[in-house]
Amino acid sequence: MCINWIKKVGNRAAHNAFVDLCEFKQQLFVCYREAENHLSADGIIRILTLDFQGQILYSSQIAIPKMDLRDPKLTLTPDGQLLLIAFARHTSIQNKTIGTRNLTWLSQTGQSWSTAKEFAARNWWLWRVRWHKDLAYGFAYNKKQNAIDFYSGNPRRSFHLHQPYVLSLHKHQLGYPNESDLIFDNNKAYALVRRDADSYTAQLGLSQFPFKKWRWIDLGRYIGGPTMLRLDENFALVAGRIVKQGRLVTGLLKMNLDNGELQELLILPSAGDNSYPGLVLKNDCLYISYYSSHEDNKSGVYLANINIHLLLQNNNHALDIVK
Repeated sequence: MCINWIKKVGNRAAHNAFVDLCEFKQQLFVCYREAENHLSADGIIRILTLDFQGQILYSSQIAIPKMDLRDPKLTLTPDGQLLLIAFARHTSIQNKTIGTRNLTWLSQTGQSWSTAKEFAARNWWLWRVRWHKDLAYGFAYNKKQNAIDFYSGNPRRSFHLHQPYVLSLHKHQLGYPNESDLIFDNNKAYALVRRDADSYTAQLGLSQFPFKKWRWIDLGRYIGGPTMLRLDENFALVAGRIVKQGRLVTGLLKMNLDNGELQELLILPSAGDNSYPGLVLKNDCLYISYYSSHEDNKSGVYLANINIHLLLQNNNHALDIVK
């Protein structure tokens, strides 16, 4: 069995969801939203520090009055700090959305955090940032516009529109692109974008520096809350919410970066409200954070430790991975 262990690490709130994972200072950091339910106005961010055996070493939280903080994401900045971003929904007493903005925080320890700073455009959801040559890049989406815009810069200083409407219903006849991830290889960029309209099929985007023009490949299947981790120059791991035998589950796949061909590797224990994984590869262990409601119909946050070599060998595609 390629799964070494799976541990529930987040369960204190009624709803624990929307997870991300990164390595920082030889420890794992898991962030997620705690709230009453999926759409309640009381969302706060929980950040856990864990060792590589999945033991919780420290717990901190970020909360803003009258703000529902959603879908936190973590990245390591070029100068060695931990950057946290989240989507902030300003709410009324009746939980109506008054306005939205994208916020960032910085930490040198992963335990204490700076004050929040706004970045990117209001009412566009900047989903995730990835760094390339000292610049951060990310896609922001807007449901009414049926489009994603591409941003670049430093989220704590100057973060501006890099290229508008890189994927849209108007330009590409592909409805409601939204959640996304990015990986870079020298002057090449690869994007993975979820869609929730027409065929609901995710898209693989390919671009060359300066990343103004994008070519899109239809992946032929739905992938929600997508994240990617590069394996080598030809392949990447993809994790997200997929449809398996009519059910929404959290799956791990391997993707050919040239043509978008996907191969299922593993379905994690998951059901109901689930997915939004994070990926960290450490030596021969793949760590996956995600949330799921398969136990007691309550959404909890899980951390899985997977033997990556055994996983790939079991799927007849062993790769020489040295980290």
